[in-house]
Amino acid sequence: MRKLLFFTVLCSLLLAGLATAQITEQELKEQKERLQKQNTALKKDIAELNRDLQRNQSESKTSLLYIKNLESKITAQTKLVSGLNREKRYLEDEIYLTQLEINKLSRELVELRKEYKDILVKAYKNKSIENKLLFVLSSESLGQAFRRIKYLQRYSEYQLGKADEIIAKTKAIEKEKESREKSKKEKEAVLAQQSVVKEELEGEKVAKQKVIEDFKKNAGVISQQIAAKQQEQRTIDAEINSIIEEEIRLAKIRAEKDKSAWDNAAKLNTIAAFQAYLNEWPSGDYSASARKNIQQLEADNRGWQTARSTHSKQAYQSYLSNFPQGQFASTARLEISKFEAAEEAARIAKEAAEREAAAANKPIEEVVVKEVEKPKPVENPRPDPTPEPKFTDRSSSVELASEFASNRGKLPWPVTRGQIVGKFGVNRHPILNIETNNDGVDIATNRGSMAKVVFDGEVSSIISIPGGNRTVLVRHGTFYTLYGNLSFVSVKKGDKVSRGQDIGRIYTDDNGDTILNFQVRNGAAKQNPESWLRSN
Repeated sequence: MRKLLFFTVLCSLLLAGLATAQITEQELKEQKERLQKQNTALKKDIAELNRDLQRNQSESKTSLLYIKNLESKITAQTKLVSGLNREKRYLEDEIYLTQLEINKLSRELVELRKEYKDILVKAYKNKSIENKLLFVLSSESLGQAFRRIKYLQRYSEYQLGKADEIIAKTKAIEKEKESREKSKKEKEAVLAQQSVVKEELEGEKVAKQKVIEDFKKNAGVISQQIAAKQQEQRTIDAEINSIIEEEIRLAKIRAEKDKSAWDNAAKLNTIAAFQAYLNEWPSGDYSASARKNIQQLEADNRGWQTARSTHSKQAYQSYLSNFPQGQFASTARLEISKFEAAEEAARIAKEAAEREAAAANKPIEEVVVKEVEKPKPVENPRPDPTPEPKFTDRSSSVELASEFASNRGKLPWPVTRGQIVGKFGVNRHPILNIETNNDGVDIATNRGSMAKVVFDGEVSSIISIPGGNRTVLVRHGTFYTLYGNLSFVSVKKGDKVSRGQDIGRIYTDDNGDTILNFQVRNGAAKQNPESWLRSN
């Protein structure tokens, strides 16, 4: 009984193992394909980093961009070595499972051939037609004879089926062998790649160590440069804060005066009032609304003059249709009512004439119809009490700020091609371990690159530090963007700038670093620029 129980459990485990092997083989294939895609992406990244490193190396091996790219390449190569090692294991498992399948198919083929051999021997012994005829003719009934004929047919088909099965099994074994050989070649290729990448990785580690040594040799000088740069940045940031605070103060005063002038114009709601506003505030927050209202009032005047010169019920109705809240809407309604009263008087006079003609038994033409005089236009009509102006848009600065805010995470980069080497907030030098504070992000790019405006706006200020570089501050309503470390600028204060426009060339220092300091402010509040820029 125990032996039987042990045998049952063992069979169950073997069957479960076979089922798991089948699932694992499919999963293995999918995992291998995913891993191969990841490894291909890593190879592409490494190739891109190689190009960047060659370019950086020709400029300086002590640049922050060179160090960042070197570290990125070492990280990518380490991942690739690990990925290739996993890919190799997957291929080994694939080869093993394929060999198991070949062994299984081979055993099945041996059994098939044995069965087929037995079939052929039996067929040979009973090959004569006389034996088959005798087998059928010796039937005890017609039904039995038909059944024996069917049996002989099925037996013949069974023989052919076994032959086909042997052929199919042989082909399956060949296919599995081809798959095994393919996996072996893939494994050899992976091993070769892994060897090359490991060798390159060791080389990059040596190169990184060399860079570290070079930095340590010049640690004092580089530390002084960083300290000087930080001091320069603090000076710029203090000036920027002062400029923005003053702009906010002046903007508030300006906005209050602008709004007061607009309210006065809107209250009067006349062409003269809106023109007076534009004369005082040609670029005011409500200048667009003032121009629209002037156009509306001029159209209203033209419509009224047309109705007045025509002086007909239809003309006044047309005016009201176009300008239901027009300046002379009340007068137009009065004129229409006068025409309607005249029409009613004419109707009454006509009816009276018709009754008179009927009573005198005369034709209507012989009866004099009392003529109703055409209404005279109102003399010196005055405009209606001032209604609300038709157009009262939001101020242009509020509109621009709203548009800027809606582009969070969608703004283009301020350089054609670059990567962030200094993040917002506290940063630590990758080698010297020096902490620096950053009110924006530092974007490393290629030598000679231009800084580009990320959104429509107006140049608010250009800041120059004696012996240093220039910084451009651009206003976008209540938002600001800052572009620092420019060797020269191509705009001036007050210029209107458009998204993507070049505003200056980024400075390249003695270490070969071409780094733009980019900041975003909401009023005086500092923002993390990475949350505003779209994925690069």
